[in-house]
Amino acid sequence: MAINFEPIFSEMANGPEKIKENFDKVNNGLNWGDPQNFLNMNGVTSEFSQYRVRKDGNAVIVTLYITGAAIDSSSDVACYLPTSISKRLGYSLSTQVIGRTDNNALGFMNIAAQTGKCTFHKPDASGLYIQATLPLV
Repeated sequence: MAINFEPIFSEMANGPEKIKENFDKVNNGLNWGDPQNFLNMNGVTSEFSQYRVRKDGNAVIVTLYITGAAIDSSSDVACYLPTSISKRLGYSLSTQVIGRTDNNALGFMNIAAQTGKCTFHKPDASGLYIQATLPLV
């Protein structure tokens, strides 16, 4: 079924251009901002550690690959997200993100809402992959 837009566009000055301009505005918000590095990588050896905030401000994507010995939540091994992001994750205490180790076990990253501190737990000495898209409120 074809829709004839000619009557709509004939009444509208620069109709197709206006629609494209509005579409570009909406679409622009769904693009991701530039990659940002985590702050203070204390004791963490990381192949890459970045986050990106969606341009409309509604989500953050976190990408990490942590290497080294087994890490648990009681250690000083940590990195930090800016509190401007961690406080917007929607949880009053912390957010937990699940990852996978090189040995196919599960690992975790906990993000403290008030400080942005990210701590890790993994069951073995293999690397830990984390990639997650988290909604912001």
